[in-house]
Amino acid sequence: MPKLIYEITPHLKMLSAHPTLDGFEDFVGCYLLIGEKKALVDVGPTAGIPGLLNALSMAAVSPDEIDYIILTHIHIDHAGGIGQAVKTMKNARVVAHSRARNHLIDPTALWNASQATLGELALRYGRIDPVPENRIIIAEEGMQLNLGNGLVPEILLTPGHAPHHLAVFDRLDRILLAGDMAGVYMHDFFRPNSPPPFKFQEFLTSIDKAIDLQPAQIGYSHFGCYGDAVKKLHAVRAQTVLWHEIVRVGAKQGKTAEEMFGLLRTQDDTIEKIEKLDKSVYPRDYALILNTIRGLMAAE
Repeated sequence: MPKLIYEITPHLKMLSAHPTLDGFEDFVGCYLLIGEKKALVDVGPTAGIPGLLNALSMAAVSPDEIDYIILTHIHIDHAGGIGQAVKTMKNARVVAHSRARNHLIDPTALWNASQATLGELALRYGRIDPVPENRIIIAEEGMQLNLGNGLVPEILLTPGHAPHHLAVFDRLDRILLAGDMAGVYMHDFFRPNSPPPFKFQEFLTSIDKAIDLQPAQIGYSHFGCYGDAVKKLHAVRAQTVLWHEIVRVGAKQGKTAEEMFGLLRTQDDTIEKIEKLDKSVYPRDYALILNTIRGLMAAE
């Protein structure tokens, strides 16, 4: 059985919102902040909600004890289960970007876009249920949530990966919960994460904002929390700039995303590492990288 709880600090745990899909073990991480009050950062897809609730139970936390659910963004792998989550976490308020609000209240367009982008995978993740309007709090830059015991996570608006993206900074231990703003760090290597409609300049501004905070650790949604945060932020910034330059050249030459996967191989050994992944996870990562390339092809 996949591990469900990862201890980071006495007041921060990462919970694996493990959807029962082959190859998606240790893929979606949700963060539990524990003070006098409790907050979850992301909930994963609908298919992962049973795993998330199991992880909460193992952490001796009742769903009724969750005061806030902070959504880094509303892509289906991070927030598709929010409608189901608020039905169980009856006292939780949902903190989300202003541009996410209408999609949470009526997820029809979000669900349709998820199906168009992900196809069968969206169906396997599960449908997105609505969130009652009175449960939503609009996130603002610098907003602080006082959870007690000195734990006051701060909201940063960090568009780029998505226009409705935000990150959470725990100043107590200088931990940045980055969502997808800083790419993916899995299998011990980085890769950019820039699905359409990726905004390249906004990405640079957001990641520079994160670097300026000088975090000690960085928590990735995909997947895990690590030290040397500033070094990692600089590294994925440089890698995304490199991929953007390569893809722009390839796009001018009329290359497809699949052809540019090969073009990237010649200049970044990340691709070779991905090709060596176990056959259970390679199809997932290959498909996601093609989506990243398509985002870079159209990036502004």
